[in-house]
Amino acid sequence: MTAARRIGLALGGGGARGLAHIALLEAFDELNITPAVIAGCSMGALVGACYAAGMSAKELRVHAERLLANRMDFARYVFGARKTKPLELLSLKGLASMHLDGERLADLGLPDSLPRNIEETRIPLKIIACDYDRMEEAVLTHGPLARAVGASIAIPGLISAPVIDGRIHVDGGVVNPVPFDHVRDGVDLVVAVDVTGRPRQSAHGKLGNMEIAVGSLLIMFNRMAQMKRALAPPDIYITPKVEDFGSADFFRARDIIAAAEPAKEELKRKLDRMLLSEPAKIVQLPATSPEQKREG
Repeated sequence: MTAARRIGLALGGGGARGLAHIALLEAFDELNITPAVIAGCSMGALVGACYAAGMSAKELRVHAERLLANRMDFARYVFGARKTKPLELLSLKGLASMHLDGERLADLGLPDSLPRNIEETRIPLKIIACDYDRMEEAVLTHGPLARAVGASIAIPGLISAPVIDGRIHVDGGVVNPVPFDHVRDGVDLVVAVDVTGRPRQSAHGKLGNMEIAVGSLLIMFNRMAQMKRALAPPDIYITPKVEDFGSADFFRARDIIAAAEPAKEELKRKLDRMLLSEPAKIVQLPATSPEQKREG
């Protein structure tokens, strides 16, 4: 193997489809490669936070598949093991405004064994949210981990947005659905995983209002990611085939992770080729000068 190279890893948003990130993280573990920095948005922030905090990808898979095996097991965990009261999951801000509590959801998704603050993670972590009041991207690198993840997963109209520094923050996908631009500094290779896909098609031509709303967000996320990639592409861009799953299909965790296996193998091949090959194969040579062309 050549000298160690620093890798920046970006994990994008996509609701339940973001569980596919777990399979891609297994590629890093199986190659014994540790990213130098991780940036995560929405579900990518939750999965990335667990991994950056010290969980292996295998532990993450076991945790997700056990927690999300079915609704009954999830309820036992939430209301039994975690002793959560039903109303604690809701954010009530008026009779016409009932949302799931983003920070509480994040806290339930993050195992108790993890550090409480972003700056305490084993791998440097950047969590991407949208500062609603300032209408700009927020890169969270300090403070409570659950609050930051809760902000990044706060889907407008569905999950309540935590207040950070006196301002409302919402889903990071609104501004940066695949935040690979935040892992470029000081690294040799940038890897991005995009799980936005396209909205799931209805077999009967009908979709629920919530699925249409979230699907519309996915369309926006997808287009934004395409434009960013066209302007300044990362070195490796992986798109697991997760279009058959809805953004709310969390109880299909096992199937979603399994569907990402081909993308995992693709990532391993690309990492092997770019990191484990001879230096001459991965170093970009300078452009040939006019004089050199004439000599040739």
